Amino acid sequence: MLHKFLSTLAVGLALMIGSVHGHSWIACTDYLEENGADWNPDLCRAFPRDGHRFVPKTGLFGRDTGYDYHPNENTPCKTMPSATAYNKEHPMAVYYPGQKIILAHPTKNHVADVRCTNKFIPDNLNKIYRSGKLDTPQPTKDPKLSEFRSNQVFDLGISPFGNEITDERTRTYPKTGFQNAPKFCDNPDKALATYTMILPAMSPGRYTFMWAWGFNSVQDLYSTCWEVDIVASKAARDQVLRDREPSTSDPDGEGTVTPAIPVTPGRRSTVAANAVDGMWNTWGSWQTCSRPCGGGIQRRIRRCNNPQPRNNGAPCVGSRVETRACNTQECSPTSMTDIVLTEKWNTGSNGHINLQTPRPSGDWRVVVRFPCSAERINFWNAIEDERILSEASQPGEYWLIQPEPWMQDKAYIGFSAEFPSCTGELEASNIVTEIQLL
Repeated sequence: MLHKFLSTLAVGLALMIGSVHGHSWIACTDYLEENGADWNPDLCRAFPRDGHRFVPKTGLFGRDTGYDYHPNENTPCKTMPSATAYNKEHPMAVYYPGQKIILAHPTKNHVADVRCTNKFIPDNLNKIYRSGKLDTPQPTKDPKLSEFRSNQVFDLGISPFGNEITDERTRTYPKTGFQNAPKFCDNPDKALATYTMILPAMSPGRYTFMWAWGFNSVQDLYSTCWEVDIVASKAARDQVLRDREPSTSDPDGEGTVTPAIPVTPGRRSTVAANAVDGMWNTWGSWQTCSRPCGGGIQRRIRRCNNPQPRNNGAPCVGSRVETRACNTQECSPTSMTDIVLTEKWNTGSNGHINLQTPRPSGDWRVVVRFPCSAERINFWNAIEDERILSEASQPGEYWLIQPEPWMQDKAYIGFSAEFPSCTGELEASNIVTEIQLL
């Protein structure tokens, strides 16, 4: 059978498909939940450089805004340092030696978890580098990439991937490295992932930090930069934070830190006279249903910021996330595939090719035709049929198969693609899919 023949090629093909365009960035440089599952903007105390432009606190977490960046020797950071790189809502980080620091970033589909992708998605380097102590509080340029890399702050490790690891290990959290995302399969493109590091001894002063992530290899780097004020002690750090009015508590691995100001030294430990209890804001809009038919899930969230807890006031009571069933109608047995675009931008899209039931018996493949050729494309829950290399196909056409049992259990084939040559915004109606019996 074709599937049996192709299964012997699965490992090699999966590794070949794994060497594709990756992208991500640091969205928060001082997050208050270790191994967090759901992004909460109220738990972010500091942001990367120009975060207000690229990762705004009120924006959609993980949305592609062009913040992913390949560093080079003379330009290691996406943007240059400037007086407008931070603001009141998106402040600069302040750390002290020995502090446990949590960094937050979106997964962007790059996690090896057999429940929704595969075990071959790579992770080859995760490190934090720094500049020397800055001579001025407001630098105008960055050091060279090689200078950053000569001053390592912390090695964040790498996530397990590859044929030698078990399926169970891919779905076990927390993980070291990039792929520490407990709810990855809930939203592979925009799930929250976190790193944890302990700041080593450093002389007080201002520095520039650089996160470097090696996706396909240690040379295939992505970077995010941010300025940091290093202070001598937690007390000195807490004084800076009190002036900003975020929490002065640090994550301890036991759960979420309530984003409120604790009672300052010298004040009574009971609730302060000017304490403000947190209250929920209105619910946001329902998100897109996870499936077009056969029973999906919709989510919506609300924020504890109306008002946010202040001066040891009580946190909001109740859930931040609400879910409901959607599209519960049965899938049509004659409609074998359906395209859902989960995200669109000017030059590309992320989406699902939903595989409806019942599926054909015997051997078959999915053919997907985009309106133009993709510059970069990544599929998960399927691999490309190797015969596309020898048989004629149209530009923008891809032939997909599911040779592994875990792939065949999935309800959809996911994709992330860049189409810089397409004119106009890509729409689901412009993408053609069909099932071909073999």
